[in-house]
Amino acid sequence: MPRRNLNLFLLWLGQFVSATGDAFFSTCVGFLALFLLTRQGGPEPGLVVGITRGVDALPFLLFGAYAGVLVDRFDRRKTMLVSDLARALILACIPLLFFTGLLAWWMLPAAAFLLYSFSTLFNPARDALVPLLAEGGNLLRINSWFQTSGQLAMILGATLVGLLVPAAQGEISEAQASRMAWLLAADAATFLCCFGCILAIAAPPAAAVARKAGGSLSELKESVVFALKDSRLRALLLITAVNNFFIMGPAIVGAQFLILREFKLGPAEYGWFEGTLALGWFAGTLLIARLAPRLKTGHLVLAGMLLDGLTYVPFLWVPDFGWSLVLIFAHGLAIPLITVGRTTLIQRYYENVRLGRIFSLVALTVQGFTALSALCTGLALTWLSARELFFAAGVLGAACGVAGLGFASLRRTA
Repeated sequence: MPRRNLNLFLLWLGQFVSATGDAFFSTCVGFLALFLLTRQGGPEPGLVVGITRGVDALPFLLFGAYAGVLVDRFDRRKTMLVSDLARALILACIPLLFFTGLLAWWMLPAAAFLLYSFSTLFNPARDALVPLLAEGGNLLRINSWFQTSGQLAMILGATLVGLLVPAAQGEISEAQASRMAWLLAADAATFLCCFGCILAIAAPPAAAVARKAGGSLSELKESVVFALKDSRLRALLLITAVNNFFIMGPAIVGAQFLILREFKLGPAEYGWFEGTLALGWFAGTLLIARLAPRLKTGHLVLAGMLLDGLTYVPFLWVPDFGWSLVLIFAHGLAIPLITVGRTTLIQRYYENVRLGRIFSLVALTVQGFTALSALCTGLALTWLSARELFFAAGVLGAACGVAGLGFASLRRTA
């Protein structure tokens, strides 16, 4: 196998393994918090889930932009290795505390905050490394295939949760909580596997971007000024932030309450729900990979936002769990139009020396506004049903795609 293909495969495989563990975490952590809450007492359940699922994005909002400066100043491969080791250690603490009876619900959002603090380094380093490893290959096609690792991992991880966590209705049981704790232990192991894959990558010399001139804070300021002055990047960041605020809260908090309150089901069914979403995402990614030479990145992003919202609207009338799987599959089809289109647009039009900072700004808007959305969703569920929440978010999310047509610099990007 040529070295380029082997490097890309190792990165794909490492992300696939660790993202499978991420699916364990995202599927289980909210339900585990609810289990601990029923035993120990605490705030309103909707607020607890909103905090638990929203705080994982908070590090991107707080210091994600500065993480991009560090990515552009240091060896990107080594940065990813440090991030994987740290996340493995953090995750291993959760099952250890659970089985010793020391785990409290508030420790889960605390662990999520630390976990995703290191993700602020890993994610932009990975996205900045891809065009170097691609060595001139078609980035739209490579990103499409590369992102399949995330979707396949979510399918596998969510499906395993559905198979391994005992099915039950109503309150989360002790048996369910124990299985979820074991899955979080497995999540820690996946980061060690990813560490091994990245260690085996023979990265090009350009992967180590040493920017020693000037201070890191001056680079941070320069990257923000650059984003504000560049009309295309400014439009992309703005529309991404608003769209994620409307869409992501229902996806990560509202879905749990749709399953738990509207359908009277539990973590296993939520796992199937998340797996079906990933299956639609995977199918959409394969379609983009096939049509890559004919697609314009600007059109992809805006069309994706429109469809992202429209596929939420029918949830107002969803009659049962089976139909919710059909609708979430359709929603998944639209997601790669945004993620693949946005990543390729940035890699194609901006110099590699500043990609770490640009991808960190994207992560700030995506993950930061996801945190705000999750927190607001937790509050909104105190007076809205999950069905009504999806409908409102869908209308507002689709409006973002329409509004994006007003940004000519983004609309005309090839």
